[in-house]
Amino acid sequence: MFKDNSSHLLHTWTKEVRRPRILKIAESDKQIAELYAAGESMIGIIGGNLFTSLGGNIALDYPSNSTVTSCSIDIGCVSIGDDSFYFASTLLVLNLLRPWTSTGIVNTQLSNGNRYAPKAHPGDGFMEEIESNLDIRQAIIARKKLRSGDHLPHPQLRLKKGKAFTYDFPKGMKLILDSKSIGRYKAFSVKVIPHAIQVIVGFSN
Repeated sequence: MFKDNSSHLLHTWTKEVRRPRILKIAESDKQIAELYAAGESMIGIIGGNLFTSLGGNIALDYPSNSTVTSCSIDIGCVSIGDDSFYFASTLLVLNLLRPWTSTGIVNTQLSNGNRYAPKAHPGDGFMEEIESNLDIRQAIIARKKLRSGDHLPHPQLRLKKGKAFTYDFPKGMKLILDSKSIGRYKAFSVKVIPHAIQVIVGFSN
């Protein structure tokens, strides 16, 4: 069932649309999530991990009468009690005492130039959870391989693809969504909102 749904999402995540006259523009992953939360259904993106992962490198000048490619991307939703927080690229669940044993949930192949989850796809309805049980020596070795993605496979790194994740830690973990910290929490859940918002890579008004 999941496979069939994912296949459908992958077949429909891009489409050709007439160039919009004007759009809200996101310069970062954080702004993508903020515009989604504000109710935008289609935006232009000119920066961030998602922009880079989708092949962007500069803002493009699309002719006014042209068609453009729109990509429907997934958004992550972190629920803490009655509060919801959104992210477009990366959630880091940071263990402050032993940061090399932290957990990440990623939606993009690239995160600040590193390939934490080389097979992550922002429009397949899933996100990739990476849980580290590395000792500090192995963490140093793995860090040197992040740019290429060669840190995987590794017996002390667990990679799991999922639509929802639930956490209940004995102590508060620092949550960082798209490079923004929202505080420390013990219990929270994460779900993927498939095809939550359409983005046009490199679009500028």
